[in-house]
Amino acid sequence: MSDAVLRLSHLRKSFGSLVATDDVSLDLRRGEVHALIGPNGAGKSTLIKQITGELRQDAGTIAFEGERIDSLDTAARARRGLARSFQVSSVIPAFTVLQNVMLAVLGAGGGVYRFLRPALRAPGLTEPARFHAEQVGLADRLTTRAAALSHGERRRLELAMALALRPRALLLDEPMAGLGLEGARHLTTLLSDLRHQAPILLVEHDMDAVFALADRISVLVYGRIIATGTVAEIRANAEVRRSYLGEGA
Repeated sequence: MSDAVLRLSHLRKSFGSLVATDDVSLDLRRGEVHALIGPNGAGKSTLIKQITGELRQDAGTIAFEGERIDSLDTAARARRGLARSFQVSSVIPAFTVLQNVMLAVLGAGGGVYRFLRPALRAPGLTEPARFHAEQVGLADRLTTRAAALSHGERRRLELAMALALRPRALLLDEPMAGLGLEGARHLTTLLSDLRHQAPILLVEHDMDAVFALADRISVLVYGRIIATGTVAEIRANAEVRRSYLGEGA
């Protein structure tokens, strides 16, 4: 489809006799949240690593905005606008919220970080950094060191840093992990608003968040996608209910 920003076609990845990704095809369309769900060990993290370039698939293709990116490394894919957040944090604890986002703005512009103090006086860095921090609800925490943030605030800072990279698509790996009910509710609202800025491929175990956010859901079990559809279609799918949702068919 012409509105597909990211397209995976027949991806396969094995580790010896273990098939971690088994003929996986899916796409991420403009303006949507596409959730990827499945039990632990289903291969979700392996699949995300293939998309970002941390792992190379054994077979199949990955296209981003209509162009193959299989040969590109992780940094090159990120420069194309494929941003990943919420797995390995790039937040610097000793830096303030504003300083952390400024580093992401520097990275988006291809700049090399040298001296932070002079950079703090550069409107070209501070203004967009402030915008992205405020965008995720951290306007009153700009001068707070990242080490002093709550878990939920740190998640929002990571998201602000991802947004500062000017992404064309976001890959979010369990962003609700460790958040309380209120924190998950706030992040759900934020992500819902962001889908039109950059479509989101969401890996998540919090089914309340998945059902609230997702336009489409793909269910991965033992490395293979067993169903893709709307929330209503996935809820009604007997194989999904039996294999993942823990309900009888």
